[in-house]
Amino acid sequence: MIPPMPKCRLPAIALLAALFSSPIAAATAVPVLETLVVTGIQPGPGLWQVRHGTHTLWIMGTLSPLPRRMEWEPRELDERVANADRVLAPPRGGIDTGLNLFGRLTLLPAALRARNLPDSQRLADVLPPELYARWQVQKARWIGEAPVLERRRPMFAAFALMEEALEDLDLERENIVWQRVERIARREGREIVRVRVEARLDDPRQALREFNSGGFDDLACLEATLARLEQDTGLLVERANAWAVGDTATLLERRFDDELRACALAVLATEAAKKRGLDTLPQRLVEAWLQAASESLETTANTVAVSDLRLLLADDGLLAGLRARGYLVLPPGETLPEDAADDAADDDTADRHPVQPTSGLLR
Repeated sequence: MIPPMPKCRLPAIALLAALFSSPIAAATAVPVLETLVVTGIQPGPGLWQVRHGTHTLWIMGTLSPLPRRMEWEPRELDERVANADRVLAPPRGGIDTGLNLFGRLTLLPAALRARNLPDSQRLADVLPPELYARWQVQKARWIGEAPVLERRRPMFAAFALMEEALEDLDLERENIVWQRVERIARREGREIVRVRVEARLDDPRQALREFNSGGFDDLACLEATLARLEQDTGLLVERANAWAVGDTATLLERRFDDELRACALAVLATEAAKKRGLDTLPQRLVEAWLQAASESLETTANTVAVSDLRLLLADDGLLAGLRARGYLVLPPGETLPEDAADDAADDDTADRHPVQPTSGLLR
């Protein structure tokens, strides 16, 4: 069955967060049927702890995709949120077009056309023969006959293929963590701080025209998606299971080069994006979140935050930025010795310097 287009409504942050994945060698292929997706009641992972004197920031790292039929009961997280002074929402990136609803709707036809290859081309016309053959194999495996997808740009074809594969693997991308945290925070009357960075697009119609006419090199996006499905479906399920059961060690050890990284780079590397400053969104997002987290650590006793694991753990990601500012970062399950905790409570004088924009985000 052909998935409706666009089926994969990936949030902007999913693409932005993917930019922080470090290149990692492909995992050994694991047959899909040998890795079962966990179901039932699961605790999820523990929380990262960031300390500044007597102030603590607790961070839950989210993962996508997760087991579809998992029933998540995170007692530690629920308790932390209920007793928090402040909750820090996941960082969000977006584009402000300055248009009202009617203006946005007038762009819809052109946006829908942008999904397709120009001049009635088909994937067979633009993909190298070897890559097209791989696409045909994976499309037959996960979707079957899908003539409409043959007219899609490689990126949009890749999104549709991956979404159908995730459904067959009994996985889903929905961010269940923030939904739960926000619900508890609202119920308990906790302050919610939202970190959102928007790029102002003063000429959305012209930008869309440039995008449609110039296109972008998104073959790497499709190639990375095919590689994931050819080699890493077992690892995909293994990481989802590890998150569900709270196996932090496996999450840290079994990393992969996410296909969303290649897709995000394809979009941000276009001239239409760069000339409008969209390529700076990842750096700006990290800087804005670090500023909000630092303000909480300096002024608030207990804060709970939610962030994508890729964004959290990358070499130039959120935890690295917090360490650079002088804060103590502890992984899930690790606690300070009592004497060290006493020293930390007395030490409020460390120099803290703003994190400068890093150059590794778009490598």
